[in-house]
Amino acid sequence: MKSKPNIFILSLAFSVFLFTACDKTDETPDDTNNTNTSSFNYPDAFGVLVAVKSISYTSVAGYEVPVEVNSASAFFPTDAGATSFADAGTVSIEGKNLSKVQNNVYVYNDYIDPLTLSNLQWSVTGNGSVPSFNKTVSRPIPTFSGFSSLPASVSKAAGLSIPMGSALYAADSVIVLITSSNNQVAIKSFAGNAGSATFSAADLSALSTSNVGSISISPYNISTETISGKKYYFVNESSYLKMAVSITQ
Repeated sequence: MKSKPNIFILSLAFSVFLFTACDKTDETPDDTNNTNTSSFNYPDAFGVLVAVKSISYTSVAGYEVPVEVNSASAFFPTDAGATSFADAGTVSIEGKNLSKVQNNVYVYNDYIDPLTLSNLQWSVTGNGSVPSFNKTVSRPIPTFSGFSSLPASVSKAAGLSIPMGSALYAADSVIVLITSSNNQVAIKSFAGNAGSATFSAADLSALSTSNVGSISISPYNISTETISGKKYYFVNESSYLKMAVSITQ
């Protein structure tokens, strides 16, 4: 249960991060061969709707046990690429309403009635400049099957290379985040067909030594649709979190 607030914050932060992400065509996967896609831009977005499947692992009697929490978030810029957001009426996924929080950001945080994300159907009643629409996203939530390859310890001096390749499924891109104490992070984005996610010693230099570090692997894919002359982005993400990682010199 303690992981839920962190998962909520990460999913919301990820949706804002994606607001500056690269343009892709409707229902078409990213076909770039560039394994570092950290330069993103969404100058044409009138809405970003994100479905997130978060999996963290905890040790029980020596076994790594997955804990899954599904969430969703959405926001609707008042103009293409704007950082102020419009009221969109009622926003729902799987027939379950998201809550509107500060600055007209919508989030799903009812963990008593969890999302399954098996039916990625969004519904927006609309309000003012935001039109009413329904959208079923045909692309699946991407997955990462290489959790067992994530290290229990990361050496800043040695750097880090995490195998990707066939461990990724249905991903346009993947964000890899390494944290240490005091909110210090190293973050990079890679293409969904990257063979590995590599961090140099320089990439890890901002991290402090810690016994409470973490590694998260977050593959995602993006679909777009133009509705009433405005472009909307639909993002499917999964996030795999390994906790209690030692960060050493």
